[in-house]
Amino acid sequence: MKRLLIAAIPLLFAASSAAAASSSWVETPGGDVRLVALPASADGTMRAMLDIRLHDGWKTYWRDPGGSGIPPSVAVTGAKLTSVGFPAPKRLGDAETHYIGYDRPVRLPLTLDKAAGPITATVFIGVCKEICIPVQAELTVDASDESFANPLEEAAVTDAEAALPGGAGNGFKPLSGAWAADGKSVTVRFEAPADGPLPDVFLSGSSSFEFGAASPVRLEGDAYVAEVPVLHKPKVFDLAKDPIRLTVRAGEKTMESPLAID
Repeated sequence: MKRLLIAAIPLLFAASSAAAASSSWVETPGGDVRLVALPASADGTMRAMLDIRLHDGWKTYWRDPGGSGIPPSVAVTGAKLTSVGFPAPKRLGDAETHYIGYDRPVRLPLTLDKAAGPITATVFIGVCKEICIPVQAELTVDASDESFANPLEEAAVTDAEAALPGGAGNGFKPLSGAWAADGKSVTVRFEAPADGPLPDVFLSGSSSFEFGAASPVRLEGDAYVAEVPVLHKPKVFDLAKDPIRLTVRAGEKTMESPLAID
C-alpha cells in the first residue's frame, strides 16, 4: 500500500449532473476536477480527458507517486476505458517526503469505447499542500446526442494529448534495463539530448509494482545511466504483456517507451 501523508479529513464524495460533453466542476479545497468527452468517431471510440485544475501551491500525483501518495484512479461506466495518458511528471516534496507528480494544472487524456448514453467516471485522486486530501468524485457527461464537438472542448482535449511524452526515437530512447542482484533496484541506460539539463528518469509498471525516485543521472560514454529503487516487486508478473515503462524528462523534451529489463 502506498504510504500517505493525509490530513484527518473525510473523503469528498461529489456527483455532477450530465452537461452535454463536459461535466460540472467538482470543487475541492486544493483543486477542481471535471470530465470532458467528445462525440464518438465513426469506429465508436471517444476522446476524453480528466481535467484537474489545481489551486496555487497545491500538487497532485503521477501514476506511480514514488512510494508516498495516491496514484490517480479512474473507473468508467457507460463506456469501456481503454487508456489513460499521463504527461511527464516532476520530483516534488523534500528529502523525507519526496514524491512524483504535478505542481500545476494537469489534464489526463482518456480513450473510451462502446459508449452508450451517459458516461460516468468515478475518480479518486490526492491533492496536497501542507496536508494531503484524498478526493473522490463522480463525473457524468452525455455526448451521445452531439454531432459536432464544441471547439473549446476539442481544443482542450487536443492540447492534453499533445502534452503527453513522445515515443522513442533517434537520440532519445531506452537502451537497456537490468535488475540488481537483490532485486531492489533497476539500472536504466538510455539516450537523451545532451544540449540541456541532466535528464530525470521515472519508471512505472502495473499497479503491483512500485518504484522510487531515481538516483542522479550520470553520463557513461554516449549513454545516460540511473538506478531506480524497486519499492515493491510482485512475485508473479509478465513483462511481455505488461512492460515496465520508462519516462524521461530532459528539459522541455519528454519521452516514454517500454523498457526491456534483463
